[in-house]
Amino acid sequence: MLNVYDILINFQDSNRVYEFFEWNEDDGIEHIKRIPLIKINSNFLDKILKYKIIIDTEFLSNIYKKTEIYSDYKTIQVDYACLFTDGYKVVGVEFNKDGNLLFKSSLLLDEEDEVLDLSNKLKITNIKYNKVNRKVEEVFLTRREEYRRVFLLQELKSAKKKMNYDKINYIYGEVFPLDKKNEEEKYNVLIEDINSNYRECYNKLFNILKLVHSMKKTTN
Repeated sequence: MLNVYDILINFQDSNRVYEFFEWNEDDGIEHIKRIPLIKINSNFLDKILKYKIIIDTEFLSNIYKKTEIYSDYKTIQVDYACLFTDGYKVVGVEFNKDGNLLFKSSLLLDEEDEVLDLSNKLKITNIKYNKVNRKVEEVFLTRREEYRRVFLLQELKSAKKKMNYDKINYIYGEVFPLDKKNEEEKYNVLIEDINSNYRECYNKLFNILKLVHSMKKTTN
């Protein structure tokens, strides 16, 4: 185990690791003063990225309060956090006291390169863990597209609840201009298509609907 100093971490939830180019200014990005680095095998790293896992509490004792972050001109200790690497990729992780994986983060590209160089000095550590059966849902959209997808789904659900069929008909006509169905069928087809087949036409619809929202705000 080695310590890594002076890096940025963007701990989000345990379901997805956002790459550095998807970080937002309001994410609560933390400036790490010190964090332990542990080298593991690629199979274990893949489990961390794709599954819900519970790590052995014996390992937790080895990293207890060894991570420190800068906060308002003082240093705060984090109970259970570290960097895992297989020598090819690096992921920051934080656990609770029971070993449940709470948060994950990628690193900035240049900082990851430095950590990978440092990992050459380490031997692989074998860590006991339990893999929870539920696999983390794989998302193939960018963070921006995922936000837009959720926005469109909410717009459709709101329109159906308010029986605003003009909006449903408009959205459907933009996506399937030659297809004719009743409103209920259109709604169901759109929900399924946005969830399973998100594409460029939905980005354009998002921009239009967002513009309508902003225009409503300025006139109210």
